[in-house]
Amino acid sequence: MKIIRQSSLGNIQVFSFLLFSATIFCTLISHFFFNIDYCAKERIYESKEVSTQFFHHFHLITSFLCVILIALQLTFWNPLKLNSHRIGSRFRFNDRSVFLIVFTLLWYGATYCLCYLLKRILDDKTCNRTHNSVSGHFLFHSFYFIAIPYWFLTIGRLHNKQMKEAENQSSSKRSNNQKSPKLKTSKERIPTLEPRHELKLIKRLLTENITTVLMIIFYGVYTYCSYVNLDKTWVDGFHSLRQILYGLILSFLSLYLLLFITSKCNNLDKKSSCFKLVLSLGGFWIISILLLSYFNTRIPFKLYERVLFFLCYLFLIYFSIYRSKNLMESEKIKKD
Repeated sequence: MKIIRQSSLGNIQVFSFLLFSATIFCTLISHFFFNIDYCAKERIYESKEVSTQFFHHFHLITSFLCVILIALQLTFWNPLKLNSHRIGSRFRFNDRSVFLIVFTLLWYGATYCLCYLLKRILDDKTCNRTHNSVSGHFLFHSFYFIAIPYWFLTIGRLHNKQMKEAENQSSSKRSNNQKSPKLKTSKERIPTLEPRHELKLIKRLLTENITTVLMIIFYGVYTYCSYVNLDKTWVDGFHSLRQILYGLILSFLSLYLLLFITSKCNNLDKKSSCFKLVLSLGGFWIISILLLSYFNTRIPFKLYERVLFFLCYLFLIYFSIYRSKNLMESEKIKKD
């Protein structure tokens, strides 16, 4: 595997793989040479009121809200100017962004099913009275810490592609309307896209739309709340080091597989790419549910959450079958 210098998404994929490998290595070394099955603090179990529970989970709830707010903003995010003289609307609904975000959220849901299953299979009750084998907090916070930049870059590159196509179409229309001598060679007739400079693109994504600052603020709040919550998870004795490492391993493995699959099917305008992603996600959920059933473990989601997941998956199917087809047809019409 080589680092792709001109692709920040490729670098994120490599980074997630390196994190996964490093966590595996640290876990093995710690298992043989150190004691990682202890709690930093002896927990005191007592019943808490609802208000107390809210403040106890305040940073976790805030982190989750930041993820939702960033996802909503990315759904309507229009980061790039059409050209140097004209600024497009700062918000514009993009269903391809919705497809990517919903796909990632459902992917995490299937990952959490595996986390819930591993808690019971490993049967490690260190630092807790019940199954506590894999840290769900470390799974959640580390997953979205990388998933949010992945959303940002993928959706930004999607907008960049759309802007390039719009500029080429407008320039070709102008050239057709103007009375100009015929081009001599066939190469001159073919409009070519300029090669994408990754650092310049990232700079444009960060600076050309002022609403991006709001997204950066949300991500900063998410990072801070994640740090506080994870620090509390360890310092207050909710998980042992082994359980924390297991949560990180599952998170980085899931992220790497997510990035690997989406890199292979990265054209959301194509029906085949979208359908492959939907099938991959469905297969992941089927494997997770079958494993839960085999080990007599319930699905770790309430009924309304399952209904919501099912509706989201129906949207992905609808997009892959109908919407992507319409996008392809509209592109053909524009070219004609």
